[in-house]
Amino acid sequence: MTLGGTVMVVTLVVAGGASCLSLLNNNVRSPDAMSGGQSVVYKTEPASEFKSNKWETVETTAFAATDDSSVLTIDHAPRETDSFPMHRSGERLAFITERGSALDQNRLENAPRAQQIRPQSLPVKEPLTKLVEFDAAPFPYDGGERGSYHDRRVLLHIPEGFDASRPGVMVLFFHGHRATLERDVRDRQQVPAQISASRMNAVLVAPQFAVDAADSSIGRFSQPGAVARFVAEAADKLARLHGDPPTAKTFANMRIVIVGYSGGFLPTAYSLSVGGLAKNRVRGVVLLDGVYGQLDKFATWIENNPSSFFISSYTRLTKRHNDELEHMLTEHDVAFSRELKPDLGRGGAAFVSADVPHRDYVTHAWVDYPIKDIVSRLGDYQLPTSPSAVAQHDASVRK
Repeated sequence: MTLGGTVMVVTLVVAGGASCLSLLNNNVRSPDAMSGGQSVVYKTEPASEFKSNKWETVETTAFAATDDSSVLTIDHAPRETDSFPMHRSGERLAFITERGSALDQNRLENAPRAQQIRPQSLPVKEPLTKLVEFDAAPFPYDGGERGSYHDRRVLLHIPEGFDASRPGVMVLFFHGHRATLERDVRDRQQVPAQISASRMNAVLVAPQFAVDAADSSIGRFSQPGAVARFVAEAADKLARLHGDPPTAKTFANMRIVIVGYSGGFLPTAYSLSVGGLAKNRVRGVVLLDGVYGQLDKFATWIENNPSSFFISSYTRLTKRHNDELEHMLTEHDVAFSRELKPDLGRGGAAFVSADVPHRDYVTHAWVDYPIKDIVSRLGDYQLPTSPSAVAQHDASVRK
C-alpha cells in the first residue's frame, strides 16, 4: 500500500499460551505437565481505568486447561546461529539444521549477543533469526531482576526473500503461559518457520513475557503508549538485523497484524485499547483459542475498525466467551461470519471453531500451521517464489 509516496508495510502480532516442553539431550521432550482439564488462573491487570462507556465490562479472570497430547516434535532443536529454512516432512514443518550436533546451552544463551550482523542485499538471501534485548520490552517492569520477569529479549525473524522495497507485513507474536522464546515460540510452535513458509513479505517480532510461568502479566504493556514505543524500537532493531540502517523507516511504517495465542489475549487487548498505535496501523487481529476476557476492548476495536480483520479460532475451553463476544457485536449491529475469507484485505470479523488440543493450537487449529495460513491470506504482500524455496519443496516431495 502506498500513502503519499511512502510504502506501507503490515505488522502481525501473535501471542502464545501454555507450554510445558523443555530441551534435553538434543530432543524436544515434554516434562511433567499439568494434566488435561486442570485449570490455571490467568493473573490479569485491573481493567477499571480502561472501561468503555459503550460496552459492558466483562469479568477478566480467565481459565485455561492444558493438554499435553499430540505433542509436535522436531528432528533437532535449532541453535541461534542456525539458518531457518524449512521443508515439509510428513505432516509438519521441519527446520533444516545440522544433524548430530550437541546443544550447547551456553552458546544458546550468548549467541544472540555475540553473533555479528552481516549486511544483506535486497531481497534477503538467507533467513535471519535472532534474540535481541529491547529497552521497551514488557519486562522487567519494576526494574528488578526477579524470577520469571527479568527477560527483555525479543525474537526477530526476517525470512529469505524479504524485500524492503516492496509492501510487507510485520508479525508481532504474543505468547502465553509456560513459554520461552527459544523452546516454544521458535522450536515447538515454529512461528518463524510459519512466517517463512507463507511466502509473504513478512517479518516477525515476538517479545518474551513471563518466562515459563503460569502467568499472563504484561508488565509495561499495560501503560498507555507502551506498545507504540516497543514497535518503534522494533523498527530500528529489524533494520540492524537486516544490515541496512535506512530500512528502519520501512519497518517503522509497516502496518500491524496482532496474533495472540491463549494467555496472549491480554497483551493483545491492551495493545488495541491503550497501546498508542496510530489509528488504522493495526491491519488485523488473530486470537488462537485466546478469548478469555477483555471482551469490551475487542468489541470496541472491531466496531471502530471495519476495514481491518478480526479472527477468533476457539475450542470448547473458550466457546462461552466467544459466544458472549458474538452477542455483543450483534447488539451493536456489527456483522461477523463463521468462516475465513480467502483474502483478508477487506476486513471483517470471523469466529471459527476448531476443537483440537489447546497446547498444539499454534501448529494445529482449523488447518495445520494457522499462522502460515493467516499470513498467506494477505495477498497484497506476496513474494515471488525463490529458486531455493522451489528446490526445498521439490526435495521434500521426493522424500
